[in-house]
Amino acid sequence: MKRFRLIKDASPAAGRRQALRVTWEDGASSVVDLSAAIAGNPVLAPLAGSRLFDRVQVTAGGYELHWTDDIELSAPQLWRWAMEQSGEVMPVEDFRRWRRMHKMSLEQVARILGLSRRMVADYDAGAKPIPKIVALACIGAERQLRGGR
Repeated sequence: MKRFRLIKDASPAAGRRQALRVTWEDGASSVVDLSAAIAGNPVLAPLAGSRLFDRVQVTAGGYELHWTDDIELSAPQLWRWAMEQSGEVMPVEDFRRWRRMHKMSLEQVARILGLSRRMVADYDAGAKPIPKIVALACIGAERQLRGGR
């Protein structure tokens, strides 16, 4: 899985409030819903319910989107949200919720999923995208965690 892509173009997504259609360097495109990020981050709050959202610009090189000197989003962050929203990677909060629900340490998760503790720590911290195969392994581990074989 590629870590992230650079942005070629971005514009408000038709019919979707607080969502952008992002065209990546390779010509692929994604609709990225920013509503949760806008609602949860005071720095992004000016983008809610204003015409400012429509004035998105791609910076030189495609490394970020720019609205004002105080409001920018990086290509890696947008790529991650696009992959999470499309189901290609597991959202970090879903992974954390799953771990907390089962009251497991990082070591226990690593053992159950067959991963290194370091990798699990990176996933839990949001330092690395969580591949779809790990999300599926979490689903599969449910049976084992509930006492089944």
